[in-house]
Amino acid sequence: MKSTVDCVPCYIRQVISTLRVAGVAEEKQYDIIYALFPTIAALDPLKTPAENTSLVLFEVYRLLGMEDPYKEAKAASNDLARRYFPVLERIIAANKDPLLTALKASVAGNAIDMGINPDFDVGASISRELERDFQRSDVDALRELLARGSPSLVVIGDNSGEIVFDSLLVATLRRYATDLSFVVKGGPTLNDATVEDALDVGMDFLAKVLTTGNSYLGVIPELCSPALRAAIASASVVIAKGQANYETLAGTSLAGDKTFFLLQAKCPVIAAHLKVDLGDSVLVRNQPQPDA
Repeated sequence: MKSTVDCVPCYIRQVISTLRVAGVAEEKQYDIIYALFPTIAALDPLKTPAENTSLVLFEVYRLLGMEDPYKEAKAASNDLARRYFPVLERIIAANKDPLLTALKASVAGNAIDMGINPDFDVGASISRELERDFQRSDVDALRELLARGSPSLVVIGDNSGEIVFDSLLVATLRRYATDLSFVVKGGPTLNDATVEDALDVGMDFLAKVLTTGNSYLGVIPELCSPALRAAIASASVVIAKGQANYETLAGTSLAGDKTFFLLQAKCPVIAAHLKVDLGDSVLVRNQPQPDA
């Protein structure tokens, strides 16, 4: 999907968030934000919001001289998510529809983003996600593909913390295929999960851990690693989590019609593109476009 003018303030918000996480003094924040204006002005509106955000963040990291400003926050998110793992594991095991419940638990992991805010009730947010329905759901189509027998499945992850809940989904998907791959970023960007996070939560015991081959948000088809392209090409089903993966893969031939996007619409641009309300969760099947 293309960027819109509404994405521009979001670029700035991501920058401010990163500077605060990095502990940059407010007076210094102004200097870095102003230094980014040429980068923002040069962004291509035909590119996805995820790609443009990545380009801005790369410059922020360069100006900060920091490889991973979110390193401590990501570790804290993983620790927080572990508190909810045992009860979610029991809920999935006891439910008459473990696949649907595991999908909901996985998207509920988005709440961990806010978990480091002491005023945010993660437990209540997770409960709400488990109780409500997807606003748009192609779960029947997903079941149909899985029922055909899936020699290989690919799950493309999103954030740290959330990756703990993703492990419950991957464990559930092992009922349908033993050849599973879980995809993380090739390098640090915001709080996105990396190989370090995957190993931290034991994902390597459930699936082969692959990387996108770069630090861009989402999965940009022309930039992703050959190993990931091969895994997607050979997979019977792909589940791509989060907004950035939707932004970069929706409509593409790489994703094909075997890819299902699992996410919560956290911004008005994504919500409008999905034709849902802000905050709604969806499980939608990709619809490849001829020129994508």
